[in-house]
This record gives sequence, C-alpha cells and structure tokens, in this order.
Amino acid sequence: MPQLTPDLITRVPPPPEGSAAPPPDEARLRAEMTVFLHDRDPKLGIWVFAYGALMWKHEDCAPDIITPARLPGLARRYELSDVHDRGAPARPGLTLGLSPNAALACPGLLLHLPGPDLPNRLWPVWKQEMGPGFYIPEWHDALLTTTHDGHGAPVRALCFVTRRDHRLHVGERPVHEVADTLSRAAGPNGSAAAYLMDAVGILRANGMRDAMLESMEAEVARRLHAMEPTSGEPGRSAG
Repeated sequence: MPQLTPDLITRVPPPPEGSAAPPPDEARLRAEMTVFLHDRDPKLGIWVFAYGALMWKHEDCAPDIITPARLPGLARRYELSDVHDRGAPARPGLTLGLSPNAALACPGLLLHLPGPDLPNRLWPVWKQEMGPGFYIPEWHDALLTTTHDGHGAPVRALCFVTRRDHRLHVGERPVHEVADTLSRAAGPNGSAAAYLMDAVGILRANGMRDAMLESMEAEVARRLHAMEPTSGEPGRSAG
C-alpha cells in the first residue's frame, strides 16, 4: 500500500494568501472551560483523549502520562471543513472529527494532565481544540490498550466530539473527494497531507492502526505521486 513521504508532501501546492485564522475569543473560551470544569477538584488531574494533532502537539500542557487507548462507539472522520489551519478560505481542506459509530473504537492517545494547577495545564489544549468552534467537549470512557490482549480498564476522559450543527460540518464525503481535497489543501500550519502522514505515523509508532486513515494515506500518496513537483514547499508544522 502506498505511503506518504516528506518528498511527496512537497508536491502539495503552496497555500493561497490570506489564510490566517482570526484570533480566538480567549475570554469566552476560558469562561467555557471554567464552566466545564466546575464540578472537578482543580488539584486533581484529568485524562484527555487525543485523536488528531493533539497526539503530537501537546508539549504546552506537559502531560505526565501518554498511553495508547481506544474510544468505543466513536470513530474519526474527515467531516469538518478546514479554512484556517491546513486549508484556506480560497482552497478549503478537511480535518478530523469524532462521530458516533457503534461498530468501531477510535484508536488514539490518552494524555494525563496532573494537578494541582489543572486549569493552566488544560488551557493550551482547550484553546487548540475549542478555538475553531466545531467541537463539543464531552466525557467518555476510553479503554487502555497496554494489556496483552489490547483491552484494558475504562478511563474517563475528556473528548472533543464533532459539533454536527456547525457551519463547517460537511459530513462524511466519498473517499475520492476527500483524497482529492487532502492532496491539494494547505494553510498557515502546513498541508493536509502532512497532517495525515503525521497521524498515521504516530498511531503506527504506538502499535495502532486506523483503516480509514491508512486507506486515505494510500489514496493521497497516489495523487501526489502523479503530480508534478512544485517549486516551493507549503511547509509543515506540528499543528
């Protein structure tokens, strides 16, 4: 199965001008985070389930434990239009969301944010995930996958689930349409193809697989292989 490589990523067309995201309303976001945490002791830590860029972009929240896990009943899907991160208003990309699927269990990473100063540790994650406005914070039971059979005890974790009534929610698209979009989308934080490569890579490094992501990786790799190399790089970022 074809895999994405940094050399193939350089074939993604550079992002169009004017794709910077508007600054987030930090006062509103902090107030919403405070309300969400109102019944939790700030001296105690929490678990956060990461399934997208948070799997590799979490240094600011300094988790003391990072471990593989699965989230039963939810699956990652390219179902959100991306106009400010790995896409632009003039050439939108697609980014991942979490949607209900009783037959699947989304593989990802559990990040433990310890106390005693939980709000300050959670804030970088909250700002990163809630800033775009198309996620809802919810508590779900994730399953650790560190046991020999891959099924550990449930851990209550904060998850960022797709807000299906948001204007950027486009729903599930045909594979060929998603692959076409991902192979051409880029924004201030790099290309959608680089994001896909990083997501697949970190799951593999932690002994996990996602059939949808790996199938999409192969489709995007084929498209980039067929493209002429570009003169400039769209750039890559951890975001």
